[in-house]
Amino acid sequence: MAQVASLSEHREGPPPDLSPQVFQIARALRCPVCQGESAAESNSGVAQEMRRLIAEMLKKGKSEAEIKAFFVERYGEWILYEPPRRGVTLWVWVLPALALALLGVGLFPFFRRPKAELDPEALKRLEGELEESREGP
Repeated sequence: MAQVASLSEHREGPPPDLSPQVFQIARALRCPVCQGESAAESNSGVAQEMRRLIAEMLKKGKSEAEIKAFFVERYGEWILYEPPRRGVTLWVWVLPALALALLGVGLFPFFRRPKAELDPEALKRLEGELEESREGP
């Protein structure tokens, strides 16, 4: 019987008592206890409490933005998996694109084919040398 209970805990998808919208919002929030897991993925007590709070707030008619603002006020912007695109965190979004653009500008001259122009006299001289080498000694 203990195996049946443990198998039902590891099912895919949200438990029957929480709506999929709770898990959608919880995926956008970090678990304060676990490293690299969202509040939807984590099984810690704090993450379970966060999901319960999200469900209560949804029942009270709060929007997703209001719920996220509540957790940001409580834990700081660190709690958001996707940092906001303003202030200091704007650099998180801008720097990779800027680095790629600078890399492209820096490598462009390196990979560009140089245009080699020969004056007609040098070209005739080289063609003459080529003909002499074909005729042989």
